Amino acid sequence: MKLCGYLLFFLLTAGGSVHAQTHPDSTFSLLLNSSLSFTHANDAHINRWLKEYGYPTEPHTPVFLNFEVAAIPADSRLLYSVHLSTITNANDLTSFNLGAGLYAAPVKTKSFWLFFGGALGYHADIITLDGNLPPAYKDLAEKYHSALSLRRCGLSVEPAMRAFWYPIRLGQILQAGVFGGLGYDIDLNSMWRLGYYSNTKGRYDHFFKINKPSDQVKVSEYGFSLAAGLSVRLNLH
Repeated sequence: MKLCGYLLFFLLTAGGSVHAQTHPDSTFSLLLNSSLSFTHANDAHINRWLKEYGYPTEPHTPVFLNFEVAAIPADSRLLYSVHLSTITNANDLTSFNLGAGLYAAPVKTKSFWLFFGGALGYHADIITLDGNLPPAYKDLAEKYHSALSLRRCGLSVEPAMRAFWYPIRLGQILQAGVFGGLGYDIDLNSMWRLGYYSNTKGRYDHFFKINKPSDQVKVSEYGFSLAAGLSVRLNLH
């Protein structure tokens, strides 16, 4: 998670140098966004492995549920954001992304914004191996008396275009609307690691790495991503 902190610091520092040239103002907009996103990025090698041993494969079109908090300083065309997302349509696979974004708006009105920019973050994929196993995996499961899992993580990058429209205004502070985005997801994955999770007081928390299995390979994933959702905008003073 330290990587996420470094990335967020970099984005805020880079954006801050641009904003410092504008007239300072304490008024800013706070955005609370929730959306679904669809991408066609997937790992063909792990899908073949999962199919061979009777596990559900990764979905051809993964669907992610996203939560985001974003801020726009007054008299600025910059949007700063942090987001968390998790996959919703996979079995035996847990996938999440945590990141920060910086976007600039060439088009900005009272109710419509068009942004271009990108996000950097950290992502992790975990596959629970609770079914058929290769012989080498079975020996390790018996040795450690635990169900095994495959886990990988890495850097995620997403250049994107985003549009926000707020047709509903409630008083001077609150606006409600919709937004959509088109991006290109780049997941720079690490090698799959085989391991197991400790069971502390009935909670599976810490992942113990065993080895890098020889039947797995390092595959980075690329693909277009389409997102749509709801947004609430708070105009704070």
